[in-house]
Amino acid sequence: MRKCYLLILPVLLLACSRVETPKSPILVVEGWIESGAAPVVLLSESVPVLDQQEIVPRDLVNNVAKWAKVTVSDGTRTEVLTGMADSDYFPPYIYTSGTMKGEVGKTYTLTVEYKDYRATATTTIPAPVPIDRVFVREVKDSMVTAVCAFTDPPASGNCYKVFTRTESKDKHYHPSALAMATDETLNGYTEIFLYSTQRLMDNIFQTNIHQGDSLWVKLCTMDRKAYDYWNNFEATLTGNMLNTPNSRYVLDNMMQGASGYWIGYGTDKPKLLDTSTPAQIKP
Repeated sequence: MRKCYLLILPVLLLACSRVETPKSPILVVEGWIESGAAPVVLLSESVPVLDQQEIVPRDLVNNVAKWAKVTVSDGTRTEVLTGMADSDYFPPYIYTSGTMKGEVGKTYTLTVEYKDYRATATTTIPAPVPIDRVFVREVKDSMVTAVCAFTDPPASGNCYKVFTRTESKDKHYHPSALAMATDETLNGYTEIFLYSTQRLMDNIFQTNIHQGDSLWVKLCTMDRKAYDYWNNFEATLTGNMLNTPNSRYVLDNMMQGASGYWIGYGTDKPKLLDTSTPAQIKP
């Protein structure tokens, strides 16, 4: 019977390998640092599951890695992050800082020491790109397709991913499914379509933006390594492996000594979209 291991990630979906799950647990890291914001790191040990086995929240909470030593360094300053309960996230335990804030252009190294694990990763925060506007593209059966519009600058190498938060449902931002792009195919004015917010255990294929939602939209820039991670992660979830032969490599090698990710995001001010407004079609 094929086995899988559960990655504790914002979408919290199953990333399945075609080989058997290792007998020993794997340390799973979900970490990021945004420009102007404190680092946030969630840690857990992997949960081995069998095909068709139901995963319940208790399984995730029981595998949270508490009492780890988590440090972040910008090359000059190194800070040990504080572990604390935080009900805004699930599992409800994070490592963060009350004083360190991400700065554009700086490189940040994450080090996690827990039990016999030692994991490291490095990321850089690129310059943010502001959102020009957000609007409703289509309303069908009370479900909304929204748009995040921005202007891709002339400099090459820009990578983007959109995160969203619905006021009545979310306490923090989640990735918007498939809402990402690189400037290899962009030139100036750009639109990224938003179909759904990837919440815990949500179906990646199901549209879940409803007419009447107050939707906050955040555009994040990232380096190419982070973009490749998200692109391959979503390809793995959807089973679209034809054009991503290195998917498992990217997923397993974002961190050294663990699975998961550590990403620096350049972020500008999020924009609020009232999805009760009539659909707007760009001229």
